[in-house]
Amino acid sequence: MNSIELLVSEVKQIKDWRKPQGKRYKLHDILAITVLAIIAGADDYVAFSSYCESKKAFLIAQNLLDGKNFPSHDLFRQILQVLDKEAFAKLLAAWLQTAIAQKQFEESDFPVPNASVENKKMIHIDGKSLRASRKSNQHTRSALQIVTAYCSNHSVSVGQSIIDKKSCEKTAIPKLLKMIDLRDSLVTIDAIATTPKNAALIVEAEADYLLALKKNNKFLYLEVESFFRTFEQTALIVDFFESQDQAHGRQEKRTCQIISDLSYFPDAQKWKKLQSIICITSQRTINGKTSIEKRYYLSSLPPDAKALARAVRKHWTVENELHWSLDVSFNEDKSTVKHKQAAANLATLRRFALGLLKNAKLSKLGIKNQRLKAAWNDDFLEQLFNFFSTVNQQLIG
Repeated sequence: MNSIELLVSEVKQIKDWRKPQGKRYKLHDILAITVLAIIAGADDYVAFSSYCESKKAFLIAQNLLDGKNFPSHDLFRQILQVLDKEAFAKLLAAWLQTAIAQKQFEESDFPVPNASVENKKMIHIDGKSLRASRKSNQHTRSALQIVTAYCSNHSVSVGQSIIDKKSCEKTAIPKLLKMIDLRDSLVTIDAIATTPKNAALIVEAEADYLLALKKNNKFLYLEVESFFRTFEQTALIVDFFESQDQAHGRQEKRTCQIISDLSYFPDAQKWKKLQSIICITSQRTINGKTSIEKRYYLSSLPPDAKALARAVRKHWTVENELHWSLDVSFNEDKSTVKHKQAAANLATLRRFALGLLKNAKLSKLGIKNQRLKAAWNDDFLEQLFNFFSTVNQQLIG
């Protein structure tokens, strides 16, 4: 089985819902072409159709086209608008995660259950707005919103959810937490979804949490803020860590202080398995001007200031590694697709392509230039899917 056949065999698991009459193309062939096209630089329906025409010989050689007809942009649009977004996202994410886990197992460099904080699988959950998808003359809030769960250990998205028009991240995140496998991971979430309910969901999924605490949890926030203001640098601080960075004319000193005696906080009992309350103080000096910011976090992990301070910083990889790459290399922020089902499926394709390009490690080029290389060099595109060959051979065996 060659590398492209591995892709076809995977997407064959999606059941074709279309009626037999008038079907010119098999669903798994169209889905395989769509995956190949988006890796090779296509970003919309017209580009998918153009890819078929430009790569006619390659796609015929892979038995994805018969050479007589080319799927139109309308066909790609119709399929992506009806394709089950949750099943499709789960299928591609699971396939990529299984391959990554297998590669790490072979290299004996993989996280183990109950590992230390720094070796845990870290899943960061955050929302993103596709600004170009908003309707004309309407508020930016009309744009499509996607919540993504990003695993920074593997540089791969492990789940996503479209936020309903009358909803927000606060209601979409519990749904996402129930969709993905969180076992033995550390889940980080920004303050908007810091609720006792979400903390309980994470613990019940056999995972740990690190949740930002802000004024939307008014009473606990005020209790924690007052406590650290009064008792910092006293014996009640059970662990402490300090780091300093200097780059691009900016100096920054970060300190992490942790308390574990929860008897001082009446509201703490609402939070399942809560063990650590954390204060991160950032002192920045830029062009001679110094500013100080304090941020607070709740965690189900025991006090470990050094590890938890690093985990707090790791949360922002969802912005720096995922969202930034999607906008710069995949033009996600410029996507004008307004149909939610299609937008979700396109988001799945972009996240799968990004994760594959980062983990296959076939080139030192940036993601954008790797997409260009995949468009120009069919051998490079095929080699990407050799990443899955070990996993599929084991499943067949």
